[in-house]
Amino acid sequence: MPTDWTTFRLGNVCSKIGSGATPRGGGSVYLAAGDVALIRSQNVYNGGFHHDGLAYLTETHAEELENVAVKAGDVLLNITGDSVARCCQVDPEVLPARVNQHVAIIRPNPGTLDAKFLRYFLVSPGMQADMLSWGGAGATRNALTKGMIEAFEIPAPRDVGEQRAIAGVLGALDDKIEVNRKMARVLEGIARAVFTSWFVDFDPVHYNIRQREHAALDRAGRFVSTGDDFSIRSAEGQLLRRGGDAVFGKIAGLFPDRLVDSPLGEVPEGWRVGTLGDVASERRDGIAPEDIQADTAYIALEHMPRRCISLSDWSVADDVASGKLVFAAGDILFGKLRPYFHKVGVAPLDGVCSTDIIVMRPKSPEWSAYALGIASSDEFVAYTDRGSAGTKMPRTNWTDMAAYPIVVPPAPLAAAYNKVVAPMIGRMIAGTHANRTLAALRDTLLPKLISGELRIADAETIVGRVV
Repeated sequence: MPTDWTTFRLGNVCSKIGSGATPRGGGSVYLAAGDVALIRSQNVYNGGFHHDGLAYLTETHAEELENVAVKAGDVLLNITGDSVARCCQVDPEVLPARVNQHVAIIRPNPGTLDAKFLRYFLVSPGMQADMLSWGGAGATRNALTKGMIEAFEIPAPRDVGEQRAIAGVLGALDDKIEVNRKMARVLEGIARAVFTSWFVDFDPVHYNIRQREHAALDRAGRFVSTGDDFSIRSAEGQLLRRGGDAVFGKIAGLFPDRLVDSPLGEVPEGWRVGTLGDVASERRDGIAPEDIQADTAYIALEHMPRRCISLSDWSVADDVASGKLVFAAGDILFGKLRPYFHKVGVAPLDGVCSTDIIVMRPKSPEWSAYALGIASSDEFVAYTDRGSAGTKMPRTNWTDMAAYPIVVPPAPLAAAYNKVVAPMIGRMIAGTHANRTLAALRDTLLPKLISGELRIADAETIVGRVV
């Protein structure tokens, strides 16, 4: 340890160390959206705060947990169960927030120990190994107690400014990773919005219907068009509607101007009612463990995030002991066990996956984005949930999935949607690979910086080449 460093006992340099509780009513009072977030162990990862599965409370239930209110900068540490020792700082976007009993709040005194420096120390390989060892020493399940956390010894520069500088170098890499993640979320939101507009709400069809009606009104002298804008007035001159064709004008010709009845309700004229199996098929290429190269990418259910069409995590198949399924970049992976139906996304590379995952492949390239839009929709997830069979681990199967009724648009329209969405997915996947490179660099620098082995100036030079 450098001479200008010291060792802090964590309990002596924190204004708060403590875990939360479950509000009265337990999970029954959790909300999908609400006034105050409830942070649980599933939101706390060494790589950062995860919003997936974030629960919310009403103000009334949050008041019961006022003593475990989370503040900006707080370090969060999982203290029980299989996720023990995972650690991050709270995302300020989720505040106000509380934590449950599986998560501890650690709030260091800012004039003595920088919170971001502490977080990086806690996720360093050596400290992770220590916490996992301490947490697994109990007779029942993994757990870190308040006393254990207070006794943590944190080597750090005496100068808190130097602590912040070390954390800033590592933070620059994490910030770039987060920018890529946020961009992926934005792109995914756009892709889903376009899918809903074109294939669920049929907005371009309604646009064409209005245009046809406008043409009739124009002949009657009641429609006035100026450039991209139009207005409709009554015979008495009253303004009835105003709009524009900047959004749909370029694609309107791909859509009809009428809706017709069908077994699925009103659908665009010329579209047909079919099934998911009309546009996608299951890939069932199996491979024995002895035939899998050790460095082959391996995706299991735990690698697949909820409701994210771009998969960003995988491991390698160096110790798989059973047969797996082969997939290729661009295939759609769908978790077939009931708790994991919401886990669906595009494979970012070639590899193998768990047999608890169904590998889907569009029947031709133009159907890729459309098939993904169907498979990742709330309606399809609900359909697979209702049809799942089995008592202990209910699961779906491709036969039932393929029978899911859909409205099938003309192939040129599916190709047009794919042309819009495919570049977005490409950018998400590129961001995924960039993030893994950035994370690898961060993980290489972290123990060297946290121990004082690597000087800040040298680390800044290295990081400056990639961010």
